[in-house]
Amino acid sequence: MDPLQRLVDLEELRNLKASYFYYLDTKDWESWLNLFTRDATLQWDNAPSIGGRDGQASQKYVGIDQIREHVAYGILHPAQTVHQGHTPILELTSENTATGIWAMEDIVTSANRVLHAFGHYRETYRKVDGKWKIASLYLTRLRVTTTHS
Repeated sequence: MDPLQRLVDLEELRNLKASYFYYLDTKDWESWLNLFTRDATLQWDNAPSIGGRDGQASQKYVGIDQIREHVAYGILHPAQTVHQGHTPILELTSENTATGIWAMEDIVTSANRVLHAFGHYRETYRKVDGKWKIASLYLTRLRVTTTHS
């Protein structure tokens, strides 16, 4: 791959993830959903883990319609969220595919609980019509603190 194109692609992937956090926390759902491929998968672990090896994986949401209905409007819309992503490990696996691991911190406040966690996003990306999109997202949390109000 051309070195300049490689740098452009890596920067576009960083901007994709920054947009993901911004649109999620500001509840701009249509812009957030537009960051995913139509057939994207989204999943996270329900307890501290290192990637599903402990049997604590949540339901997997497949396709943009399930992500919209169950995740954006079912889980995240009523919650106040703050997400930070750091120190990505990005790998271009072809001209149109890539992988990424992002260290993360999130705070999710719902009606009667506050979750504060640290972990990792493990993602795959695919270029669709010349734009990078999230093809799969799997969030694992290493440390979780939950308080109830």
